[in-house]
Amino acid sequence: MRCMFDPSIKCDYINNNLAESFNGWIKDYKDLPPDELADTLRELVMKLHEKRRKIGMKLKGKIIPAIIQQIHNRTRGLKHLKVGKSGVASCEVRDTSKYNLRHVVKTDQSECTCLEWQQTGKPCEHALAFLLDRRNPRWEDYVHDYFSLEKFWAAYAGEIE
Repeated sequence: MRCMFDPSIKCDYINNNLAESFNGWIKDYKDLPPDELADTLRELVMKLHEKRRKIGMKLKGKIIPAIIQQIHNRTRGLKHLKVGKSGVASCEVRDTSKYNLRHVVKTDQSECTCLEWQQTGKPCEHALAFLLDRRNPRWEDYVHDYFSLEKFWAAYAGEIE
């Protein structure tokens, strides 16, 4: 349940594949002696870090483009949501496909009662339904800074030696 997650951590994908991915990444090096394994891992991380730094330097805008694309993709198929505006920045959204469940959206606070927006840092489908009524919404205004290019660049600014 979303109510049990810390909303300061922006994550919308939770599973246990991290260890499997890591093991797949190092499978050719597992038999190395520990000191060589550590050095090889350092080199792999160093190359990955540099690759992502180069990718980041080519990106334009305020928010990581893949996140904006995710939002665009999620704006399709929202006809089952009915928006009842209560103000410029808030509304009630009724989901006609799920027992008429209702959620309150507050765009000025990046909140929805479904808690998805608070947890992921990206507008939930209820918020998207409300925001789509606006003419050409600037999606970057509704995404947490966690997904900003500035944060991406900062993550890969340092050097690994």
